[in-house]
Amino acid sequence: MLAAILLPSLAWADDFRLLPSIMQTLQYNDNIFITPTAKVHDFISTTTGGLEVYEAREQFSLDVSGQLRENLYEKNTGADSTDGVGNGSVRYSVNPQLSLSGSASYSHVSTPDQLLLTTGLVLNGVTLDTSAYHAEADYVLTEKTTASLSYDYGMLHYQSSAFTDQTTNTGTLAFSHDLGQYVPQLKGLLNMSYSDYTLTGQDIKNYEATTGFSYPLEEKWAVQVTAGLRRTDSSFETFVPTGIFFVIPAGSFAQLVEQTESTSGWGGVGQGAISYQGEVTNASFSASRGLAPAAGQNGTVETTSFMLSADRRFTYDLHGTVSTGFFINKSGAGQFATAPINFETINFAPALRYEFGHERPGGSQYARDMFVEASYTFTRIENKETNTTGNRNLFMIRFFAQHALLE
Repeated sequence: MLAAILLPSLAWADDFRLLPSIMQTLQYNDNIFITPTAKVHDFISTTTGGLEVYEAREQFSLDVSGQLRENLYEKNTGADSTDGVGNGSVRYSVNPQLSLSGSASYSHVSTPDQLLLTTGLVLNGVTLDTSAYHAEADYVLTEKTTASLSYDYGMLHYQSSAFTDQTTNTGTLAFSHDLGQYVPQLKGLLNMSYSDYTLTGQDIKNYEATTGFSYPLEEKWAVQVTAGLRRTDSSFETFVPTGIFFVIPAGSFAQLVEQTESTSGWGGVGQGAISYQGEVTNASFSASRGLAPAAGQNGTVETTSFMLSADRRFTYDLHGTVSTGFFINKSGAGQFATAPINFETINFAPALRYEFGHERPGGSQYARDMFVEASYTFTRIENKETNTTGNRNLFMIRFFAQHALLE
């Protein structure tokens, strides 16, 4: 309501809505921190309130949303928390050749599995504040060639002295060229990027160049593949003995001096994806390899991931989904992190959802106004450095409802 009063012109846009929502989640988690031993299990209730402002015009679109989540534990009440997430995106077409876009997001989340489905890593009882900003310019160079220039900034802030905050700066230049004269609808891709990962006592610079293609197979299939090389330069602040020893009644110790160690190396990067969109079935598979921040591990890792998902609509209101992911996060000591990292994670999650209410095309995270969903998620994390394995079973039921205002 406040947005409509302060910005009355939005209410007369081509497509404008103010969309409040609420979601109630009940879950049983048999290993909250996915540890090999000393497992913590509990029933958890999460109430989420959300608000979204969406506008779309011929040359301009805006989407801003926010959520507050109240997490209540039945037994481990000391883990109760209030989390918040905010996202915003804007796009403006200057002319038929040039378009500008930007986005920003912020999250304050304390649940251990907040990054599990995207990185395969777990944060054990640590609240993480995440900020991310993106700016991009897309330009049509010729009838067949387009270019984009983008900049990304990311910040990881841990509310714990046991972890080191991390910032990431990335610049990317990408080109797409229509190769239809050789194969109809085939596009060639070329990407070049530079990333700088900064932590206390660490600085990692990564250079990447990839090339590939995108191609729609018939009317329902699409495939995209890129591959290339990376060069990574890492520097770490370490303490080494000087050779001078001091003897005191309690024993002896060596004098230490701070020293910078540097390493450089080459590696392969790339990603591939294939998707299918049918009348009642959608599916996708993707694989990727590259360098990424290792949240909660004080460094970055070379990560390899494989993800598969499928959605089957049994009726207009009822559909089922299944998704699985396999992650390999690996880094040698002094390579991308101060200590060696070697985790393998697998997730498997089937779900059944019944949807009802009005449809919400464009802008809304969910296509229907209401749904009820039951799901099960199995997670297995293996630490190759310690030869330990943790398993988790998560059972969840949730109900969601939203209602548009000022449409």
